[in-house]
Amino acid sequence: MIQTLKRYIGNLSLTQILIAGFLARIIAVIFSAGYGFHDDHFEVVELAWKWKDGLSFTWDGSAIHMFSLLYPGLHYLIFSLCRWLGIDQPEHMMIVVRAFHAVVSMSGIYYAWHLSYRLGGNKMLANSMALLLALGWFFPFLSVRSLREVFCIPFLLAGCYHAVADNFRSRSAFLSAICFAIAFDIRMQIIFIPLGIGVWWLFQKASIRHAIIFGLAFLVSIALTQGLFDLLYYGNPLASTLEYLRYNSDATHIGSYPQGPWYMYAGTLALFVLGIPVFLLYPGVIYSYKISAHTRMLLLSLIFFFLFHSLYSNKQERFILPALPLFVMLGLHGIREAMIALKQPKWLRNFAAFSLIWFLVLNTLGLILLTVTYSKKARVESMIWLREQKQVSNFVLEGTGNPPPPPLFYLQQHLNYYTFTAAQHPSALDSMIRKGDRPAPDYVIMAGSKDLDKRLERLHAVFPRMEKAATIEPGFIDNIAYRLNPKHNQNEAWFIYRVQ
Repeated sequence: MIQTLKRYIGNLSLTQILIAGFLARIIAVIFSAGYGFHDDHFEVVELAWKWKDGLSFTWDGSAIHMFSLLYPGLHYLIFSLCRWLGIDQPEHMMIVVRAFHAVVSMSGIYYAWHLSYRLGGNKMLANSMALLLALGWFFPFLSVRSLREVFCIPFLLAGCYHAVADNFRSRSAFLSAICFAIAFDIRMQIIFIPLGIGVWWLFQKASIRHAIIFGLAFLVSIALTQGLFDLLYYGNPLASTLEYLRYNSDATHIGSYPQGPWYMYAGTLALFVLGIPVFLLYPGVIYSYKISAHTRMLLLSLIFFFLFHSLYSNKQERFILPALPLFVMLGLHGIREAMIALKQPKWLRNFAAFSLIWFLVLNTLGLILLTVTYSKKARVESMIWLREQKQVSNFVLEGTGNPPPPPLFYLQQHLNYYTFTAAQHPSALDSMIRKGDRPAPDYVIMAGSKDLDKRLERLHAVFPRMEKAATIEPGFIDNIAYRLNPKHNQNEAWFIYRVQ
């Protein structure tokens, strides 16, 4: 069975894999509404929406946004195009946004195949890498999100592809630098991958000239993209970069984000490859050092990238997504060469076969579930429900702790809403409303069902007459995420009450 499966994978054409990846993404475009994380909505979609309406989108008291505005600027243009075409419902505009991301992500599949083939000349390994990006359990779902860590992957792979050109010339270094610069504009932390490549060339006597061309082309490309934009918008070509460094070097700011031990990402990689296969990929990545100068160069880049993220205290799983394809690629090539060197011992072949079956079964289940997942459904649908009421002056968002921010983009109103938590006395909310510096609320949204009756009793002290108007349930995956990690996944039902 394993040999039949390998022959099937090896006989696939890149065109067939691209078609499969595209179909999976079209399903995600249609059925996988909502957003995956805080940043792929509030740092991109909401930002572009506020920007388009002429409102401030910066925070932390700064006049400069700490990310490049080029990526949100793409959304600004997409929203403008949608308006011009008469598409004005937020959920319909997001279908266009997801479709745009789906199309761009196809180039990631293309470059994953060609980069892998350049590294080893093995079609089955190239097909395996392309299939991972096409039909990996989370890739269609994440590829249609406005997520910097995933949107930069095609450009990152393209940069690596040109960096390992067989007939390497100055043109290759130049094209590689441009691709890496675009990836940097999208996600700044990928800088460690081109840095590793540049350092490798710099210490190879025959490649010093290429290293200089690469470095200059990289800097010029950034200057003409992010730098030029920052100069025109802020008056300083380094504005967003310096603001990012300022914010992320502040211990107070970083302490408010998820923390983790230095080895956390070792487990995260295991999660992404569904557990058991990681025991082949880790030795494979190490063994890839022996394969060629190109694999050594990419391994050095990978080490730079993971070393930074392992030492930096702010640790979120999605941060390592840009380097995941390189990790798997080097692991697959390395374990193949190791098996050849060891003359393919039976125990290793059996374990590899078991790992493949394990991955395919779990990956298929995950792919089916995640590709049609409506993520953050309760939050999104609550705002859509309010929008359909036509007349909403304001609302109170209530929760046992700090409730997650509502995606006002779907409400299409820039409201300065009220928040109320269990730590506050009802008189504090009443005082805020009576202050009169913003419209009084005509709706209350209660996030989560924990201690609901007690919380309702507290709210009745401020709003004696409240009528239940709607209950918005979370999606299936949202429920699972909440049960697995309730501290960081507040994906609960939202209850909407009308204030009489």
